[in-house]
Amino acid sequence: MTKRVLIIALAKDWTGISRLPSGLSRAGFDVVALCPTGSFLSKTKFLNQVMTYPTFTFTRSKLVYLWILTAMLRFKADIILPGDEDALLAMQNLANTSSKIPGLGFLSKKLRQFTAPREFDSVVLNKSRFVENCREWGVRVPKNTRVDSLEMALQEVSSFGYPVVLKFDFGYGASGVTVCQNEVDLRKGFAKHSTVGFSKKLKELIKRLVFVVQESTEAGISLQQYISGPVGLVPFVAKNGHVFAINPMLKHKTYPGATGPSSVVKGIDNPEVRNAVMVSASKLNYSGFGSLDFIIDEKTQDAYIIELNPRPVPTSHFSGELCAEDLCVALYDGLYGKVSIGSPVFKPYLIALFPNEKRRDPNSPYLTEAYHDVPAGDPELQSALDQ
Repeated sequence: MTKRVLIIALAKDWTGISRLPSGLSRAGFDVVALCPTGSFLSKTKFLNQVMTYPTFTFTRSKLVYLWILTAMLRFKADIILPGDEDALLAMQNLANTSSKIPGLGFLSKKLRQFTAPREFDSVVLNKSRFVENCREWGVRVPKNTRVDSLEMALQEVSSFGYPVVLKFDFGYGASGVTVCQNEVDLRKGFAKHSTVGFSKKLKELIKRLVFVVQESTEAGISLQQYISGPVGLVPFVAKNGHVFAINPMLKHKTYPGATGPSSVVKGIDNPEVRNAVMVSASKLNYSGFGSLDFIIDEKTQDAYIIELNPRPVPTSHFSGELCAEDLCVALYDGLYGKVSIGSPVFKPYLIALFPNEKRRDPNSPYLTEAYHDVPAGDPELQSALDQ
């Protein structure tokens, strides 16, 4: 019997998750989705069914919990996948609540089927805590420390030296990441990240009452050692800590900015980052799609893991014709016990991501010289992404 996958998405304009249904469909899954009305995900033809919910100024209203429950009852999916960090947070919260209510334990179990166990909730969604755990597991990571005030940041930066990376502990798509070259940048960056003033505090209070957001104790700011060198990502898929497939790649081009999402990726064969995936997935008892971000030190060639994206990334749908491993097919085969034996064949691919590379440079040579990942067989989605 074909397994049914339910994708839960809260981010309306998150490009990457809209491509995943094509890969899951290719692998043999039936794919359904719960997503915001008008979202990119809702427009792909590779959904067997879709349930959309209206949004106003914010997509993360706590009413989404009712929509999630409705979608679970309606679609009766075998697998539930978060489409973004906000969706994962909502799934965690709903799983934790339902586990405490007599008779609703089955909902918690279903929601937890493709997320990390409850004891790792804060680790997978908190960048600094994940880095701290990696260090304990023997995975190479940069120096990293959480800072609660500008004064603490200025004090701690002496052990890092400039430049230094200032980042939110919760976020995705490179949101909340600032490279500070000096104290002036650090002060500006911290002021931008910090919540100060009555109006901002009031907005934060309203957000926590009405919307799905992290607890204030989890949504901190951290300083991370800056390492000069090429940046990469390692998309993978796993079940209960067993990794089915891994696709290491370098961010050849990014947009917007140097810390932004990939626009061109290049295949890389790096045993160290593969091992980092195996170790972290095993320690977290991880299930589902994920991706580690890493930097290769240009002087030592050592690979440093800098964060975890605990959900599918915009390259998770790539086929085995492009990459060493097809993550979607590997998930399908792994769930049916058809785990492949042997080492994957490295492919030095160069892929321009649609529409991000076109947005970076409409005249980019990579649009023709590299493989341009245009969803040509998905016209409505292609038209929406190309706006």
